[in-house]
Amino acid sequence: MAKKLFVSNLDFEITNDQLTQLFTEVGSVISVVIATDRETKRSKGFAFVEMEKEEDGQKAIEGLNNKVINGRPVKVCADRGKTGARDGGDGGYGDGQRRSEPLPSIQRMQIFRRKKKLDPFMQDPTKSIDYKDVATLSRFLSERGKILSRRLTGLNAYNQRQVAKAIKRAQNMGLLPFTTI
Repeated sequence: MAKKLFVSNLDFEITNDQLTQLFTEVGSVISVVIATDRETKRSKGFAFVEMEKEEDGQKAIEGLNNKVINGRPVKVCADRGKTGARDGGDGGYGDGQRRSEPLPSIQRMQIFRRKKKLDPFMQDPTKSIDYKDVATLSRFLSERGKILSRRLTGLNAYNQRQVAKAIKRAQNMGLLPFTTI
């Protein structure tokens, strides 16, 4: 039964023939495929080697792993395939479909939590939305004079509509510029 191997940390100048010659010293090789970039046709630094026998694959892993070739220690291990299966099968599900594995807790955790913006008019009931209060209204405008969205301002829907109306009224009255550019 054939054994497929994944070879990484290869020198970018190594060729298929050199890699085949290296692995034939351990056992019989069926195929060697070096991954290359589509545009530049340059090696990506890893390859797949298919050995004829399972025992030859194990010998190659034991004998060639961490061997220095062209000044780089080459890593050789069993190919796990695209599904991430450890035994090289179809993931152990039988139907050939890929299954997603749940992420470890550290990867599921949200690293950068957004600070929830609070509506300033809800926090302080004495504040009111007035078209004459240019200093307050300018906080809800972008640099180009556009009204910021609720996601950015943190206002509730009612107050967002009131602020938009007040900004438009202040712009029409000449208290706020339509654009700053």
